[in-house]
Amino acid sequence: MTLIRALTFDLDNTLWETDIAMLRAEDVMASHLRKIAPRNWMMGFCPDTFRAARCQVINDHPDIEHNFTVVRRETLIRWFESQGAQRKIAKELAEEGFRAFYEERQNVDLYPDTVETLAHLSKSFPLGAITNGNADLMAMPVGQYFQFSLQSQHFPRAKPDPVMFEEALDRLGVAAPECLHIGDDIEDDVEGAKAIGIKTVWFNKKNQKPSTPVQSDYMITDLNELVELLKPLD
Repeated sequence: MTLIRALTFDLDNTLWETDIAMLRAEDVMASHLRKIAPRNWMMGFCPDTFRAARCQVINDHPDIEHNFTVVRRETLIRWFESQGAQRKIAKELAEEGFRAFYEERQNVDLYPDTVETLAHLSKSFPLGAITNGNADLMAMPVGQYFQFSLQSQHFPRAKPDPVMFEEALDRLGVAAPECLHIGDDIEDDVEGAKAIGIKTVWFNKKNQKPSTPVQSDYMITDLNELVELLKPLD
């Protein structure tokens, strides 16, 4: 490998297992709301009913689908309004629910060797993060190894659209072929990055066998494999 001057990483299911973090955060959100909302308003509130309400919000407003923060807040507002709450009260409860969720959302369990790998790579390359989620990487201890973290909620479109990749290149001050993007999602990360000429690493943690060929430049199953992959450039 030659010419790589900077690295960008996806976050969810690349640095940590997203389902675990999300389920834990949603449990904390629901527990907090049950403490502060009238009991009858929380009857029937569970992951399935919340997801059904969220799907309806997205169907009604597809333009906000990429903004997980707005979608979650609006879903909570609709839930409480459907239970009889006035909009002002529904918004206050939604804000409290989201606050509890988002605080716990940052409590992630990093994959093994993640900290060691990022600490090593950050000594030789500037690192950036590009996520379709709303995790606040820069508020986490691991954020110290990154120059920035781009969230789709701050952009008009999510990956695989090129807008966030292009912003990352501008911030890193490198051309597309000089950047290596690492991510788990074939469409969002591999195809999205390659579409504008960024080199790619498919992070295939579970060693999956895709139904069609994956057009990534490299494939790894553990992040620490990046150290050897990039060793000639250290």
